[in-house]
Amino acid sequence: MFETEVFFSDTEAVKSFVAVATKYEKLPINLVSDFYTIDAHSLMGIMSLDISKPIVLNIPVDDIPDSFYDDIKRYLAQPSD
Repeated sequence: MFETEVFFSDTEAVKSFVAVATKYEKLPINLVSDFYTIDAHSLMGIMSLDISKPIVLNIPVDDIPDSFYDDIKRYLAQPSD
């Protein structure tokens, strides 16, 4: 299982994130915001969330390709000072 926070600066960032998620079509990638859990492969699903704040990215399996971690680096939420 893997869990971290991601942040999307704008709708273009959401689109590019969905493109990354699509590369891992068989990987169950979820975004969790408040009471909602959305499939990260769904552009419309992500756009229904409040992207003005960090969102929890959750993958409920252990077999995650190493390349996935590199692909999502630019979306990771930065810790606040």
